[in-house]
Amino acid sequence: MKSQFTLSLLALVIANASYANSEDTPDGANGANGANGANGANGADGSLERITVTATRREALDTDLPMSVHGVGKEELKLDNGQHVAESLNSISGVLIDQLSGGQGHKAAIRMPINTSGYYLYLQDNVPLQSPAFFNHNALWWSSFNSNVARMEVLKGAGTALYGSGAVAATVNILSEGVAEKPQTDLDIMLGEDSYGKVQVSHSNRISDENGFRASASYLTNDGWRDHTGSERAEINLRHEYDISAQQRIVTSFVASDLEQEMAAGLDDEKFANDRTHSGLSDEVLASDPLRKTQYMKLSSQWDYFAGDDYYSMIPYLRYRTNDYTATWNQNMPKVESDVKTLGLLALANFQHSGNSETTVGFDLELTEGDQLSYQPLDHETEPNWKGETDFFSEGKKFYDDTTRYTSISPYFQHQRTLTQGLDLTFGARYDYAKYDFDNHLTVFGDIGHGKISIADRQDDFSHLSPKASLNYHINETSSTYLRYANSFRIPTAGSLYHLTTKDSGEAKAVDPETSDTYEIGYKANFESLTLDAAIYYMDVDDGIVHAYNGDRQRYLTNATRVIHKGFEVAADWVVTEEFNVSLAYSQSKHEFDEHEELSGNEMKLAPDYIANLRLRYLPQFLAGFSSMLEVQSIGEYWMDDANSTDPETGLDRTYDGYTIVNLKARYQMTPELAFHARILNLSDKVYAQEAEFRYGKNRWSPGAPRTAYIGLNYTW
Repeated sequence: MKSQFTLSLLALVIANASYANSEDTPDGANGANGANGANGANGADGSLERITVTATRREALDTDLPMSVHGVGKEELKLDNGQHVAESLNSISGVLIDQLSGGQGHKAAIRMPINTSGYYLYLQDNVPLQSPAFFNHNALWWSSFNSNVARMEVLKGAGTALYGSGAVAATVNILSEGVAEKPQTDLDIMLGEDSYGKVQVSHSNRISDENGFRASASYLTNDGWRDHTGSERAEINLRHEYDISAQQRIVTSFVASDLEQEMAAGLDDEKFANDRTHSGLSDEVLASDPLRKTQYMKLSSQWDYFAGDDYYSMIPYLRYRTNDYTATWNQNMPKVESDVKTLGLLALANFQHSGNSETTVGFDLELTEGDQLSYQPLDHETEPNWKGETDFFSEGKKFYDDTTRYTSISPYFQHQRTLTQGLDLTFGARYDYAKYDFDNHLTVFGDIGHGKISIADRQDDFSHLSPKASLNYHINETSSTYLRYANSFRIPTAGSLYHLTTKDSGEAKAVDPETSDTYEIGYKANFESLTLDAAIYYMDVDDGIVHAYNGDRQRYLTNATRVIHKGFEVAADWVVTEEFNVSLAYSQSKHEFDEHEELSGNEMKLAPDYIANLRLRYLPQFLAGFSSMLEVQSIGEYWMDDANSTDPETGLDRTYDGYTIVNLKARYQMTPELAFHARILNLSDKVYAQEAEFRYGKNRWSPGAPRTAYIGLNYTW
């Protein structure tokens, strides 16, 4: 940990030394910088556009925004050429995306421990990928990452007034590529170990001066390096752009995907040590072939209208998704089925005033209906608990079967004005109102066994006002510093509200909503050959929703009263020479329970001390079109349980040391039409755990993938 802290300080020293020997330039914001910079389209060729759209839905220079917004651009995405969003997003400071079992799922740790809770808002082209009432931590697999992506942006911390429930720790936006100016067709083929294969094709054309389209599709298959972790996924992305006039434009997009993925589980100590390829499932469970199947469709249309300096935008959208799986992380491994349908509208207007000020007003509307079913797929007897007791689950037993209708409306405003030369003030607020209408299809209510409770039909509603304010000071044309406060709000999911578990007292209690306050100070600089971003944040979450266990080791959700998250992040991109550039993304944090009846003062589990990513790029002049990257990904030590317990047999703390792995990536643009790409992940074939947790009285290890190689080609005509 200390060595990583020293590394971050060394990067700051190098950055300052480089600036001392450089000259400020008016166009420094768009100078030649490394690929991972703070925002926008960054690239392995050393070019960097410090532009983002996530904060306001309009393009903005990063130094004009009093917040931490980072992005990965098209050129870097080409070099990464990842089969999962984690391979690019993990290059952003303070961001850790855990790819689950080598499949398409993921967990996230952005200003939070590694978790599956709804602290993140996931977008595709500014439209939420899912409803907050039916949050799924795997939501990025519903984006068009595999078929059409131009760049990815992460707004860290509580979102702006434009974003409501879920935008607590981060907002992640996957932005698709627009229509090309000339007819263009792209074909990409990638092959890898474990029978991995992906085909991606995209065609773009302008029908007329006013109309154009892009059609993209992909198909991938993978047997997986562990037993029973194979996956198969198909995806399409259709985009149509219509320029009504010089002032009006409509962009319509349709995303659809179909995923089938085999399920696996964590490993115990013995299997992790001796057979990391094991599925972690018993022969009895494997005989039922547990799978995850999910289908997704989203249709949206964004209308933009410019009336002089004023701007109006409206985005109606439709969403539909299914998600059926076996919960292999539960001892009895129940079957879960769900489908969710949504009609939504995002509307805003931005007015420019005299005196360098502007006001944005808008509202979001969502109507969602979700059906959820969980049942026992086969007879199962659990292992003895700490009391020596077992529980028997009979095949066909239903745990819940219900429909929840969710309605939300959220008006907001945001105002920005110049106070003095170089100093801007931004303030705003968002009001969220959410209503749930629960319809239980089970025929019995009360205690239904196995620690589960079935409740009668009911309605619930929540409301919250989220104020936000910031100051942004332009030090000069290439650097700025900011101070920010943002309140945010996370509503409970329908499952948290209505799928209840008994506690020791035998009483049912639904969780309450969470609120949080984030305080942040940051610095940004765009020099001629260097970009530098640094942020210090403090976030407290009241009534934080966490998992706990009753006396029978049954898991339930409860409000932890107060949780504190604090840390700092630094990102530096340095173009050393025309052939060599370096990117460093580093964060250090602490996540603690506060005022909790059992866990006060404890650190949260799965919360790495640090997250670091170092990228060294080499673009030799003697081989035009060739670019390569050596990447080091490292995370620090963390507790394996919230109790911060000690193993009674060894006397050692139940902590995991973290890991450091090295990846090698290359791309060769042989001709303007033909390119070859290759990468080797985990170059040293390191044995490590991607995630380590102590639960159900045992250590559970999610093994990291061994050395894996991929190779492919891209042809454009």
